[in-house]
Amino acid sequence: MRSDPLNILIAEDSKFFSAAIQHKLKEIDDINIYLATSYKEAKQLIAEHKANFFLALLDINLPDAPDGEIIELTDKSEIPSIIFSSNFDKDTREKFYNSGVIDCVPKDSPSSLEYFVSLVRRILLNRSLTVMVVDDSKVMRSITSSQLKKFQLKVICAKNGREALDKLSIGVPVHLILTDYEMPEVDGFEFIRELRRDYSKDRLPVIGMSAVGNSEIAINFLKSGANDFIHKPFTYEELLCRTFQNLDLYNLFEDLKKAVYKDALTGLNNRRYLFEHGEGLFSPEGALEDDIIVAMADVDHFKNFNDTYGHSVGDDVLVKVAQEFEKTVGEKATLARFGGEEFCVVMTGMNEAAGLALMEKARLSVAAASVDVEGQSLSVAVSIGLCTSSQASFDEMVNEADKALYVAKESGRNCVKIAEETAADIKEFPQRSVRGSARSNKENRK
Repeated sequence: MRSDPLNILIAEDSKFFSAAIQHKLKEIDDINIYLATSYKEAKQLIAEHKANFFLALLDINLPDAPDGEIIELTDKSEIPSIIFSSNFDKDTREKFYNSGVIDCVPKDSPSSLEYFVSLVRRILLNRSLTVMVVDDSKVMRSITSSQLKKFQLKVICAKNGREALDKLSIGVPVHLILTDYEMPEVDGFEFIRELRRDYSKDRLPVIGMSAVGNSEIAINFLKSGANDFIHKPFTYEELLCRTFQNLDLYNLFEDLKKAVYKDALTGLNNRRYLFEHGEGLFSPEGALEDDIIVAMADVDHFKNFNDTYGHSVGDDVLVKVAQEFEKTVGEKATLARFGGEEFCVVMTGMNEAAGLALMEKARLSVAAASVDVEGQSLSVAVSIGLCTSSQASFDEMVNEADKALYVAKESGRNCVKIAEETAADIKEFPQRSVRGSARSNKENRK
């Protein structure tokens, strides 16, 4: 969640255009819009809010500041700005870019508003992204970095491909790389080829750069695995467009991955992700690469929530259970919604005692939570079954955990059970809470 206020200052004297901008910005969540129709009003708003604006959208021809004085005001207050006007020539744009303006948007068509809103969205996303600049020229690294920082991106640098690979190997988070061609130790082509062994083009886009003026360099960059190419020296606007285009594609791929691997209701990993992840823990020969514990959890009496209060309340219950599991499990294990009211937890590098303790903690966390329905607090509980012994495949471990879950349901619900080598050999977690009556039919696990 965002901790800082997302305030946008709009300085525009045209009622029609300011209304159109505000209407389009409503498409973006969690931003506060402050409107000024003059330089004086903009100055007052900046003073009142102590310049706490993440972005300013400025008309450069205000009634009391017709020559772009508003840009000096926002620049002095260190507020990144986008300006719009009916006319921009090249020299005017260059002057504005040198003064700290992010982009210049003409007021010439409805498509300008669409671009404008996409630009605001892009800058919001940039605040959580990091770009790596790989170049042996200290001057070029400095120039490129300062321009990228204007886009509100975090920037790290490396002086050659080897240093860049070393930084990536220790887990430095990077979302886009700009790399030169001619560098000592490891040049741009070799760097990208090594990079692509671990990072696909959709996972980490790369823009090649070179001052060599022939198409062969660009072609070799692309054949080596680069997503794009930019010729040096490049203009500010070309860098902006290339960078934003590649980051847009990166975010698009991330959204597609979420659609494929995330459960829409709870936001947890889904069943498809679970099995791909679980199967990846086994070698091709079926051997486990690490110790693994698989837990299956099921919401107790879930059918009653749907039948008594409706499916929307049932959805609220599932979301609450997901939140409690996520809060407990955190980064210690892989959590997924298995389907319906079932959840699965995959723990690696844990012994049996640690896995049992973690699941008991999750069970108690759910039991302590509740769902509010029209002033009434509904208690929620889960039953959990675990498989702690190695099986031939991930699918078999899930099946063993499911058998233990079934026994947990028949034993009274709201408890944790662990399966040993046979389904009949079930060990009960100590100090469990008092459970309700059991039902013997597996269909009544709900």
